[in-house]
Formats: sequence, C-alpha cells, structure tokens
Amino acid sequence: MKKRFCPLLLFFILLTLLPTPAPVAAQDLAPTVKCVSQVIGASGFSERLDWPILALVGAGEKVGSLIRVREGQVRQGELFDVRRSTDYQRTIVGVVAAGANPRNFGGYNLVQKVKDSQRESGKFGDLISGEGEKLVNAHIWGILSLYVAGESIPNKLRALSWLVNSQNGDGGFSVETSLQGSDVDMTGMALMAFAALDQQADHPAVKKALDYLKSQLQSDGDFSSWNSSGPESIAQVIHGLVMLGIDPAGGEWRRPGGSLVTALQRYRRADGSYSRRPGGGMDFISTYQALAALGDVKRGMSIYTLLHRENAGFVDLPRGHSAFSDVSKLVSRQVLGGYHDGSFRPENPVKRAEFTKMIVAALDILPKTNKGTSRFADLPSSHWATPFILVAVDRGLVAGKGKNLFAPDDNISGAEVMTTLVRALGEGKKAVAKPGEAWYAGSLRVAREKGLLYSGFVATRPATRAQCAYSLMRFLEGR
Repeated sequence: MKKRFCPLLLFFILLTLLPTPAPVAAQDLAPTVKCVSQVIGASGFSERLDWPILALVGAGEKVGSLIRVREGQVRQGELFDVRRSTDYQRTIVGVVAAGANPRNFGGYNLVQKVKDSQRESGKFGDLISGEGEKLVNAHIWGILSLYVAGESIPNKLRALSWLVNSQNGDGGFSVETSLQGSDVDMTGMALMAFAALDQQADHPAVKKALDYLKSQLQSDGDFSSWNSSGPESIAQVIHGLVMLGIDPAGGEWRRPGGSLVTALQRYRRADGSYSRRPGGGMDFISTYQALAALGDVKRGMSIYTLLHRENAGFVDLPRGHSAFSDVSKLVSRQVLGGYHDGSFRPENPVKRAEFTKMIVAALDILPKTNKGTSRFADLPSSHWATPFILVAVDRGLVAGKGKNLFAPDDNISGAEVMTTLVRALGEGKKAVAKPGEAWYAGSLRVAREKGLLYSGFVATRPATRAQCAYSLMRFLEGR
C-alpha cells in the first residue's frame, strides 16, 4: 500500500524550522527599555508609573523624574485611590525602587498605612482602613510592599497562615477567596509572598503551588491560555521562582519546546516591545512586565530581593547611620554581608582575608575552585579565604607580608585598603612613592584624587567595616 505523508508530521517539521527567540543572556534589554521609556514620555500618557518604574530600575535605568511625577499624582489623588490597599502597596514598590522615601511620600507615610491595615487574622485588609478579608492580592502585596521597604512583616506567622489557608485545592491561588478557579499569575505572586515570608520550596504549600504551575505548563514552555494572561502570567511566575532560588529556564521548568524564558520571548516584537499574544500588537503592560522578569533572569536575583537587601538594614545600623546607604548597596551586590545575629558591626576592624574577599566580590571575579597548594606558609589550602586570596594575588591586587606569609587574620590598615583599590582601578603604575616617602604614599595620592579616602582616614590604623564600605562604594561608582 502506498504510504501517505501525515499533515501533522509536516506541521511539527515546519515548527522546528521556525526561528526561536535568543536566550536572555544574548538578548539586549535596551530595546525594551527604550519602548517603555517612549510610552511613558508620550503626550497624554496617563497610566500608573509604579510598575514601569520597577522594571526600569531593574534594568539599571535612572527614574528620578518619574518618581517626582508620581509623587505629584499621589498628592493630588490622581491614579491613587485613598481607600484601596493595593494603591498604597504598589506605590511603595515604585517609591522604594526609585530610591525615594515611602514613609514620607506625597503627604503619606505609606508604610505605616499598610502596616496599620493588617487585621487580627494576619490578613492585610482589602481596604486601607483594614476592612475586607476577600482579596488575596491585597494580602500578597501587603507582604511584598513591606518586604521591599525593608520592614519586618508584622504578625508574620498569622500572615503566613492566612496565605496558606487561601490556597485552592489544586495548589493554585485566585484573586479572591470566593473564587474557586486558580490562575497562574496569582499563583506566581503567591510564590513571591512565600519567599518574602522566608519559606522555601520544600514548604508544603509552596510545593503544592509549584506542582499546580507545572501542571499548567504546555509542551512549548508556556501556560495554558484559559487561566493565564500570556506574558504577564509568565513574568509573575519567573519572579516567584527566582525569589525561591529556582532557575526558570531549566530543570523541571523546561519542556520539549522550551522554557518559561523562551516562552516569554515568543511574545517579543522586533522593536523590543511585547504583545499579549505572539505576533500581536504592542501592549504596554506586557512590555514592562516582561522587562522586569527578564531583568531578574539576567541578574540572577529578583528585583524584589534586591530592594529588600538594600533597605532591610541591620539591628546595629539604623537608617540614619552614615554607612547605611553604602552598606545596603554593597549587601545587595553581595559584596558585604552581616552576622547571624542580624548585626553588621560597623566599627569592627576588617581582617586582610576579609577585605580580599570583598574586593574579589566587588570585581565579580570567580574565586579559584581548585585551591591547589598555597604559596603562603600561614594559608593552608583548607582556609576559607584561600580561593579568594589566590585569585587576588594572581591579579596583582594584593600581596603577602614578608617572604612567604599573607597574615590573613591581621587587621588591614587604611594604607593597605587604598593600595588594593588603586591597583583594582588599574592605577598601580601611577602610585609610586617618592624617595623618602612611606611605601604607600603614591597610592594615597591616587586614592585622594579618586575620592576613595573615608572620613577619619589614618594610613596606619586598622580600617573598620563601615570605612571599608565607604571606600568600596566610591571605588565601584568611579569604575
């Protein structure tokens, strides 16, 4: 019998020949940034700025002029309903992203308003007065808005319990507790709230939510159309997964036809904007939501986590402390960290090994994975800092003390800090001491010229953690 060619087979063959979107690492986000900026700048633009501000900040853009416009809107009651909790919550997210103060914005202490809206049950009220137990999104964004503002979530266990109890039987979440049908984007947002409440992927409710989302994935890596809104839903799930430390482009989230990331990019248009359906016209909401999510993927950290780290602070480093801003930024960049008791100990002297790790992290250099044999007698291969010290020595950033010693546990002096930073700037050849000067005099001249010297600098005195934070931040700003 003569064989007939199956039309379905032909369809799949043709499908494999279609061009696939470039992976996010290779795809420039600049065209999408340009699209968002052009829409905002167009005459007659009248949409809320909070989410576009978040997306632009996540892509590294400055938004000072936009947040000033938003503050004027809030002050005048434009695009800001004084009764609705979610209007306060989304405004906090945009304000924090822009680096403004959500505790004094447009005539409101937005943070205190949200905190005061929490009910006895732990639920953040549907209305800012605290009334209403139905809106799941008001609870989720109550948690997330306080999280990005660096606040501890009040009545945390009750807030978590309410979120768990609002979960549907299939593991998903709905926008209201009265609705039984789960939807993808609300479930993605719930993952974000769980992460903000310090829950991991192994928490039973988180696992159920992840299983629900996996069940909705199609063979091309996208979600089924009847309970998702295209790129917006994908974006919220990407945020949730990244906050939980899960790669949205691999592992269990990859299907034969692609991953969540490639699925999102199928909505991308030639000009960098995004549509609500593949091949459709430009949709502004889809565009800035996609930009925010792809920023997470490219950075390897959620913008919400980044903002939290910048604003959470430490028990011994209040907002008014001179080092608060620099330390917060360096913590968010994973250059600095605190102690297990929640302290930063800004006045503690820094050890030579500790500062070496800091400069390696600031330069985003990978430590040596194969420690090998240390060239220093006082630095065994088992020492925690050996991988950082060896790569820093190889790069000419630091040197030993004497013939074969590194002295990793000695306090680092101000002169050594500046010498290391000057070398890291590639200015080592200019930093030559004149005859009769101290060995570090040339480095100090360059450091002073570059604005690296911290207040109270004394070359021979140990540098504190706060002082190192100041100099490291000026170094990063001047690169």
